[in-house]
Amino acid sequence: MHTNRKLLAFDVDGTLLTTSHFVLPSTRYALRQLVQGGHYVVLATARPPKSVVQIGKQLEIDHTISIALNGAMIVSDNKILWEMPMKRSAVEEVIQEARRRGLHTNIMAGWDWFVEASSPWCDQETAIVQFWPTLLADLLADSVPDAHKVLLLGDPKSITAYRRWADSRNLPLYISLSKPTYCEIVSEGVSKAHALEQVAHMLNIPLSDIIAFGDGENDLEIVKMAGVGVAMGNAMPEVLAAADLVTKSNNDDGIYYALLELGLVTSFT
Repeated sequence: MHTNRKLLAFDVDGTLLTTSHFVLPSTRYALRQLVQGGHYVVLATARPPKSVVQIGKQLEIDHTISIALNGAMIVSDNKILWEMPMKRSAVEEVIQEARRRGLHTNIMAGWDWFVEASSPWCDQETAIVQFWPTLLADLLADSVPDAHKVLLLGDPKSITAYRRWADSRNLPLYISLSKPTYCEIVSEGVSKAHALEQVAHMLNIPLSDIIAFGDGENDLEIVKMAGVGVAMGNAMPEVLAAADLVTKSNNDDGIYYALLELGLVTSFT
């Protein structure tokens, strides 16, 4: 077993959770072993902080540091350790274009989630994050707090076309897809990788001692920057190509098998 302290970063949806959004017994066992072994467990997700903190509690790991909103916020318990909101002018441009294209638009600001209208997309996201958004008449009103993330939901073709438009605008934003129907927009300079570097610095862990797990395009940078980058079996092709290790899928005990192979946990019987 390895004795030097590692920082293990886990994407949440498609990685830490199954497709049905629950934690496998083997994953819970493996993460508990990591913490008992003196390693740090960090959640790194596009989800809002309120939702990530709930997952930390489900895992029964105290004082987990979590990277929320694709790296726009770093939180622990109910405290914000670091944050970078988006420029309002850029938010206005991306939302107006999303309205023109009929995409379901969401703003994540601090601990809150705002929408202008409910929709099946909204219901789907509520089921995932386990809390309801606040309904507003106008997401671009002056009274709305600064956004940390804009999330646009739509069919894959519309999302791909929108992303192409957004990339062509040269706005001070970082744009990625967490899945083909989810376009995630945060401030320029914000990414899971940048936030993970900050967490490593806070915990005094060298980048070579980071092990990062992911499946989506927004995980690519953490998989690349980590000492060991692990792609889930269900990962996007570019994540599979960048990984040092490819494990089984999120539904097939992938986290447990990777940690077993890396010698960080013992056999789960």
